[in-house]
Amino acid sequence: MPAVVISAPVDANCQAPRWSADGVALSYELNDHVKKVVDIYVFTPSTRASRKVVLPGAGAASSTLTSGFTVVSAERVAHEASFSPSAAHFVYSASGATNDYDLYLDTGSRVAAAPGADGNPAWSPDGQHIAFTSARTGQGDLYLLNAAALDAPPLRLTGDETASEVYAAWSPDSGSLAFVGHTARGDNIYLIDDLQFPAPRALTAWPHVQTRPVFSPDGRRIAFYSNHSSPARFDLYVMPVGGTPTLVARDVVMNARGPTWSPDGAALLFVQQDPNHLNPVRSAPWADPTRAVTLATGTVGNGDLDVVRRADGTVWLAIAAQGLGSALGTRDFMKIYLLSL
Repeated sequence: MPAVVISAPVDANCQAPRWSADGVALSYELNDHVKKVVDIYVFTPSTRASRKVVLPGAGAASSTLTSGFTVVSAERVAHEASFSPSAAHFVYSASGATNDYDLYLDTGSRVAAAPGADGNPAWSPDGQHIAFTSARTGQGDLYLLNAAALDAPPLRLTGDETASEVYAAWSPDSGSLAFVGHTARGDNIYLIDDLQFPAPRALTAWPHVQTRPVFSPDGRRIAFYSNHSSPARFDLYVMPVGGTPTLVARDVVMNARGPTWSPDGAALLFVQQDPNHLNPVRSAPWADPTRAVTLATGTVGNGDLDVVRRADGTVWLAIAAQGLGSALGTRDFMKIYLLSL
């Protein structure tokens, strides 16, 4: 099936597509730079319809999520949707009537409300918890919400006064959390092995930025981006949990959701930073990156992407791209395209 546009027909850039684990729904963000608005849309493949998520009490907002991480100043921002396992609900971060960033459910309910910006929500694969970053203590720390008791105070997982903890990522068994520790010395990947007794340990110790960790489907490896070799570019790495990182691809376009694993965990899908070839989508086996291949998506100016295997066994790729074809003249606003692999 060739790539088809599924995003709302609006003159604004679409970004950050994210499938629910079961492939029943796909969220994406529509970023209108002129109006200074970011909205979340949800596409349902079974009906081929998109709906906009209505933010309760939207208002102007400008706040800081963590020291060193500035949240975009905007009239209205709703972003970072994270589905529950069954796609029945999702949680997202948004600027609302309080002129700050808080967490909301798709039902409109605000959760874990407190002074200080909240963001980067991540719903655990077993559906029992929501991890997120909060500046409620003055420094960005990781917190854990019980999804069955959202009115209860969240559990604080980190408290390093010299760091901000962001981009939490769950292991497939929901037992561990990888995250980025942001410090004045640089950003590195850390792991909490046991949420009952959180004691973060460093998985990388490189200069500059190591960011957006994502576990493999079997939970044995973590993929991430790093610019430690050259601050001018980001490369894609993979490492066994607690092992030595190895290079998968140089000079990649960073995905908003972090690196994308193939459903079977054998390869990583990524966008190559290659303007001469209009930023193609590639797939590289992590065990032998020299066997990387370019995928015939038909799209140009590619950006954020996500992939899912649905219940019927079909594999679907969602990608933000500027158009179809092979020439620069085909480029337009970023739209969300959908195709089967």
